[in-house]
Amino acid sequence: MNTVFQYILAILGFSIIIIVHEFGHFIFAKINKIFVEEFFVGMGPKILKFKAKSGTLWGLSAIPVGGYNKISGMDRDEKVSEDKKDQVYYKKPFWVKFSVIFGGVLMNVVFAVILIIIFFSMGIYSPANTIDFIEKNSPAQTYGLNINDKILYLNDTQIKNWDDFSINVKKYPDKDVIFKVLRDSKELSIKVKLGAKEGSGYLGISPKLEKVKLGFGGVIKETFKLVGNFTATYFKLLGMLFAGKLPFTEARPVSPIGLVAIFQQSAALGFQNFIMLVGLVSLILGFSNLIPLLPLDGGHIVIIIIEAIRKKPVSKKAFQIYSNIGLVIFIALFAIGFVFDIIKPINISNM
Repeated sequence: MNTVFQYILAILGFSIIIIVHEFGHFIFAKINKIFVEEFFVGMGPKILKFKAKSGTLWGLSAIPVGGYNKISGMDRDEKVSEDKKDQVYYKKPFWVKFSVIFGGVLMNVVFAVILIIIFFSMGIYSPANTIDFIEKNSPAQTYGLNINDKILYLNDTQIKNWDDFSINVKKYPDKDVIFKVLRDSKELSIKVKLGAKEGSGYLGISPKLEKVKLGFGGVIKETFKLVGNFTATYFKLLGMLFAGKLPFTEARPVSPIGLVAIFQQSAALGFQNFIMLVGLVSLILGFSNLIPLLPLDGGHIVIIIIEAIRKKPVSKKAFQIYSNIGLVIFIALFAIGFVFDIIKPINISNM
């Protein structure tokens, strides 16, 4: 995969995540009979467009990065035609507005789960019971084990994978054992006196990594295990950051330039790794949108909760102040991220 194609794939991956998020808002607006005025892929001048029977203007903008949709009534000051006055966002009840706002996050999570399922369906690399490396002066070298030997038995215990090997070797510190190995299509029995490390048996080998296919149940299990662990870790680290327990240098912001560079690096490591990264970034984008600042979804959720409690709209002045606070914070974060991405770009091979 050449570098130019890697960058094209990186920009495409970044854009799809944003489009998926916007489509989440769009689909929930449609479900709740809210008029969507526009849905465009890309940014900048509109170069291709057509109007659907529903009245929504669809199109493509000049810069094919990201996308957006315009939902009628998100801005209370906009003029709404008489025939659309019952299809505006601000006239809908709390739970309808919440679903429209939260729809973007939900779609990012669903998209991430689908991509991670695809990743695991393509197979994962797992340590096997085949020798890939032998430590110098280790029992494995002393007693004649070779690289590419496949360990079949330790004494009378069958070894099917690396976990079997690791668990059983630890049982025999400084003890004589017999390994049955497969070497050049022949089975050999080799007697070895194991060493000891921290009270456990020690042979001195490292395993080969082999790609294994997971069954449907295994794919689903690993997917939800990864998503669950990733979600817990994200919110734990976010809490630590706000509590001042996580150094800013370890949680530095990343600008779109840095994000595209990360995507490019993952594409260079293979399409399967790229799929996983797009899935994880989709989760991050979804979760980050819940931060309670405008213009993020979390900020809009705060507004509709306050309005539901007060039973009347937030004043324009209060909304503008809240919006400006968020804007200043995000401009600052973008600038910091941009500087970091130039002077100290992220290298995923070091992570």
